[in-house]
Amino acid sequence: MSPSSMLDNPGAGVPKTSSFEVFVPAQTVLPPSNARLGVLGSAYNPITRAHLLLARCAKDQFKLHEIVFVLPKILPNKPVVDTSVEQRLEMMRLGTADVRYISLGLCTHGLFLDMCAALQKVYPQSPEIFFITGRDAAERILNWPYPDPADALARMFAGFQLLVFEREGTLQLRENSLIRQYANRIHTARLSENIDHISSTEVRQRTLAGKSIEELVPAAVAAYITKHNLYKNQSDQH
Repeated sequence: MSPSSMLDNPGAGVPKTSSFEVFVPAQTVLPPSNARLGVLGSAYNPITRAHLLLARCAKDQFKLHEIVFVLPKILPNKPVVDTSVEQRLEMMRLGTADVRYISLGLCTHGLFLDMCAALQKVYPQSPEIFFITGRDAAERILNWPYPDPADALARMFAGFQLLVFEREGTLQLRENSLIRQYANRIHTARLSENIDHISSTEVRQRTLAGKSIEELVPAAVAAYITKHNLYKNQSDQH
């Protein structure tokens, strides 16, 4: 199993060919040439202020024209039992309603390579694609013992570049010539503020405990969680 899955393993039951469906388009328009598209995949259970800060910092530092928040449809090895896809998409919509450069979409697959292939089918501008990720995920992806590492890395970096946010440590790459040859397609990014305390897990745990989540999620998302009584079942926490 490759760690380049956003959720560890998209797994059985997923169509062989990946596809992407736009849920909410960005309010901005990609230029016809030299477009730069950021991709931030997650379970978004729920969307948090951390997701929004990652997007903003990536856009500002790497001059991205649009950032698409991608939600994989099927998560067989990490099932989300406390919220539906529809509920998570609605929270994503509420949380990004005033951010013009963010679009939202669903993808059948969670692998970076599959997501990239699906996105290329729906963006005729053929944008340069940048996957936004954290340090730990990037290290797993780059240092994973693939059956054919040279082929895996070549296909990845032919399709996209990596923007790595160094939360809780700096990016560590093995002294590996296969990886080093793609150094110009691996970029480190900086956060404008400390968000180590913000996570979807923390939102769910605080909600279960009856604590405030206002500092962790946009106000409209907090209101939606309260209105629909989400994350109140102990057995649903994961």
